[in-house]
Amino acid sequence: MERGHRPGRLSVGTQALQPVRVDVFKRILPALGLLVLAPLVGEYLLGNIAINALPMIIGLIPLYGGGALLIREVARRWRLGWPGIILLGLAYAVIEEGLLTRSLFDPDYVGLRLLDYGFIPALGIGAYWTVFVLAIHGVWSIAVPISMVEAGSRRPDTPWLGKVGLTVSAVLFLLGGAVPIALAGPAGYPLSAAQVTWTLITAVALIIAAFLSVRFRRPLLPATPAGPWTVFAITIAAGLAFWLPTMAGKLQSIVPAWITVGFYLALYATMTLLILRWSRRMGWGPRHRFALGAAGLVTYAWRGFPQPPSFPAPANVDLIGNAVFALAALGLLAFVVVRLRGRSWRG
Repeated sequence: MERGHRPGRLSVGTQALQPVRVDVFKRILPALGLLVLAPLVGEYLLGNIAINALPMIIGLIPLYGGGALLIREVARRWRLGWPGIILLGLAYAVIEEGLLTRSLFDPDYVGLRLLDYGFIPALGIGAYWTVFVLAIHGVWSIAVPISMVEAGSRRPDTPWLGKVGLTVSAVLFLLGGAVPIALAGPAGYPLSAAQVTWTLITAVALIIAAFLSVRFRRPLLPATPAGPWTVFAITIAAGLAFWLPTMAGKLQSIVPAWITVGFYLALYATMTLLILRWSRRMGWGPRHRFALGAAGLVTYAWRGFPQPPSFPAPANVDLIGNAVFALAALGLLAFVVVRLRGRSWRG
């Protein structure tokens, strides 16, 4: 009789383990999705890298994906909210462009002379390039991929990984950061001690601000925010305004740099105040947050077509790649919409 009962007990034990395995898989799957989506959005959807260089994503996943996942897990574990994610994203941007690629300080980065327009001799940076590239990484390389994966996840506001997973994502980011430095080698732009120090101070200040931001949260207001479609339309218009100066031909020879910099700072302030005002109202929810991320994704989708790739690619290959990535972005949006509707229907 005892032997006859053993299979039953083993079977029950096996069945009990199955929900645990499924739950672990559901938590890890969105983390893996974010690892891949971050470099796809940050480089390929934008058109910086053509589709014929898709294998390069293996080298980009640790830096972009590891950085986005680390920021997301830290923000959700310590309940920093979206202000914390944005501030950590800006810290990521400062580290990547200041210490890794060094485009903030290299006057002839990849031969583009990015610092000439609005150059500040005392700081050794270009005002225009600084306010432009930090927003690119803070918003599109970090916030947009996180918002998309979270919108499609059943656990958007809770950590997906444990301590081991958090450590792995941090190690991935560190390994990814070593790649651009290794590729540059001894010929890379040499940073001064002051540049390294001020870059680290700025990054640390942004990280501290992210953790302190939770102290400044205000109670929700009993009011209705703008509808998701309105949020989407305004954010699309902001994205168009953001890229307009880069598409205006010889803008830099006509408009003084500080007017352009002022335009960007005014745009950032306007959108920040709008989003803070919307999000403080009780009606603000997942659909509004999705509208913000979707607008960012669509902005990169159309911007990828006029964007010249950083690495040589035939014109037809570049165009085909832009179309493929844009369609993939629309497919992702459709998938998330279905998930949101299903979640709303069940709730």
